[in-house]
Amino acid sequence: MDAQRPSLLAADVGTSSLKAVLYDDAGRALRVAVRRYDYLTPQPGWAEGDPCAWWQAFCEATQELAADVAGLDRLDAIAFTGQMHSAVLLDAAGEPLDPTILWLDRRADRETAELQAELGLPPYELNSTYSLPKLAWLRRHRPDVLDRARALLWPKDYLRYRLTGQIATDLTECGGAALLDWSTGDWARERLPLAGLNPDILPPILPAAAFAAPPRPDVAAELGLNPDARVIVGVGDVAALIGGAPPRPGRVVCSMGSSSMIFMALAPEQQAADAAGRLYVYPFLPPYRLAGGVSSTTGAALVWLWQQFRGPAGASFEEAAAAALEVAPGCDGLVFLPYLAGERSPYWSDDIRGGFHGLRLSHDARHATRAVMEGIAFSLRHLLDIYREMGLPVTELALAGGGAKTPGLAQLVADTCGLDAAIYTEEETVTRVLYALAQQALGRQDLVSALERTFPAPTRLTHQPAHAAAYDAAYARYRRFSDFAAREACRAR
Repeated sequence: MDAQRPSLLAADVGTSSLKAVLYDDAGRALRVAVRRYDYLTPQPGWAEGDPCAWWQAFCEATQELAADVAGLDRLDAIAFTGQMHSAVLLDAAGEPLDPTILWLDRRADRETAELQAELGLPPYELNSTYSLPKLAWLRRHRPDVLDRARALLWPKDYLRYRLTGQIATDLTECGGAALLDWSTGDWARERLPLAGLNPDILPPILPAAAFAAPPRPDVAAELGLNPDARVIVGVGDVAALIGGAPPRPGRVVCSMGSSSMIFMALAPEQQAADAAGRLYVYPFLPPYRLAGGVSSTTGAALVWLWQQFRGPAGASFEEAAAAALEVAPGCDGLVFLPYLAGERSPYWSDDIRGGFHGLRLSHDARHATRAVMEGIAFSLRHLLDIYREMGLPVTELALAGGGAKTPGLAQLVADTCGLDAAIYTEEETVTRVLYALAQQALGRQDLVSALERTFPAPTRLTHQPAHAAAYDAAYARYRRFSDFAAREACRAR
């Protein structure tokens, strides 16, 4: 293997930034380039993206890498991942139609309820973050947009389309759109007419490790890419479920980004079912079966607090987080619920609201920040309780994503949950899965073996029992407050 030559260009198109990562043959990240962009919030609870800005970010990041690292003209493969549920509609000329409603947009609550009444699906197969309700909203409020739609894609598929000209998707995007029959693994074509759309706009479903079309020659020339590179279909950012740590039964992997994905790999003989539907088994990253759920706005809540209340001369994000650690565990009675855009697991509610409880005049910005950090940890602990109720013993936490490098947060999570934790990787979770898919597609190694060898020896954190009593009391307050918020959300419907 040539450890100096870039082998894979992996791109992750997120909600507010795109990351391009170059991997060598051995699975080491050689260089990373990031480009940020904004999304629009024209009304409270709305969020709209610009697919053209995503493509521009990809081009700029790739050109930065090409200027820094020789060999992009000899790449073996290119692959994409990214935010899910955000439907990209193309017109007859292949241009994206406005608006592109993002996953965190909550305008389609009425349409979600109507679709649920019609389809009777569990909430993990249909909720307001998914694509189908948003398409139904467009039919009701912007029929002109849907009337012009000729193709339906998702963010990573759109970038691959711009690179290759091929329209296609994979199973992870279908499942995250509420347009997949989970029992057959094929489109539930009868659902699209519920949004007033012709099922003919649905793209072909290809395996994640399949080869798509090659790069368009003009685009390859402009970006300095190998025109013969194999472009991999790829997966949505749900890949973080297996990219945060080596999947093992008993090991709960929490990938902490804007939202948190919390899942455990099941042994072949293990069965897992939650009668209340709070957690579920995710089947679309074979050969793994993964039990868990998603908390909607965990890291996003911490960033929100810092952005809104730091002031023009305020502390940096890292300084604010570090200052919060000066406050004792339990935060002097202050509790925070991180439900700033409703919540998925365990409540599956668009109406539940976040907030602080127990504010006093003696509290300051440090207390507010620590309360948000503890609220993130408590939301994870809540799901760990449900694992145990399901008969799935939790033996270890593995923490990943941007939250794993927030000062003090990983140790706080370990202490709050009363479990030792390991950090195998911080930010490179989803792109390492693209590396493994590329190895499989190129016939070099199976996905599991390729993925396993990308993980370095972990950093291990030992939980501190001395804080257990303070966190137990604070968690009890959190659960009382969250249960109250859930009851109020039910009354508001």
